[in-house]
Amino acid sequence: MRILKKMPFHPSFLLVIFWFVITKNPLGFLTFVGVILTHELGHFFMAKKLGYKLDSFFLAPYGVSLNYRECTFSSQDEVKIALAGPIVNLAIAFLTVSLWWIFPVTYGYTLDLAVQSFMLALFNLLPAYPMDGGRIFVGLCSKVFTRKKSIKIISICNFTLAAIFLCLFIASCFINFNPSFMFASCFMLCGMLQGKRESKYEKLNIYKKTIKDFSKPQVLVINASTTLGEALKHIEGNKYTIYYIVGSKTKAIDEKTLLKWSLVYKLNTAFSEILKI
Repeated sequence: MRILKKMPFHPSFLLVIFWFVITKNPLGFLTFVGVILTHELGHFFMAKKLGYKLDSFFLAPYGVSLNYRECTFSSQDEVKIALAGPIVNLAIAFLTVSLWWIFPVTYGYTLDLAVQSFMLALFNLLPAYPMDGGRIFVGLCSKVFTRKKSIKIISICNFTLAAIFLCLFIASCFINFNPSFMFASCFMLCGMLQGKRESKYEKLNIYKKTIKDFSKPQVLVINASTTLGEALKHIEGNKYTIYYIVGSKTKAIDEKTLLKWSLVYKLNTAFSEILKI
């Protein structure tokens, strides 16, 4: 249940499922999901390396778009995180094609993987928010304009590209039918309209965190068998955390005490062991 809450689906993803159902291509669908997930892992590990905490993410046809809480937002980091997803897909496509030269027999089995990885990377680099290309555009523009104005600028590109894909779809109906153009148009519109449901990362530096006066505390009840490392994961950048450790006796500690303990004891040390000392 927790995994499902952390990984909801973007409404436009239903269009992809519908397409693979009517084309009776379950293997292609599994490949597509695998390509999407590796794309997300690229974003995730880059964000983690830069010190961001993942709140939630949405599985969408164009990957997983990123959003940041404004109080800790860094446009430079956004560009790096946005580039990570397409780079992973391009790397997979390159390695797959390279494999054909060494083992030609793998061509028939990995062609779909190479094509989908390459196309997802290119599609994501289009300047349409909240796809990666749009994120990169907003991140770079935010150095000159305000973020709000940058998003307004990219939204014009967003709807322009959606209109272009719609026109291409209409033209394909008379020349060579290609529903991908309609899907692309819908994905961009849905991605823009569903902006509030995109991924959120929170910048977190727990050892140098400043707390504002009258901050709303976060109160957590944990078992004495919980480790220091598990407790540290629940510290948030904009809240002050208080822990109630439940064992033979209940003890309350604040996050400052927890941070001091984390510098003295190993992170896999349980609270029961520390309280005995």
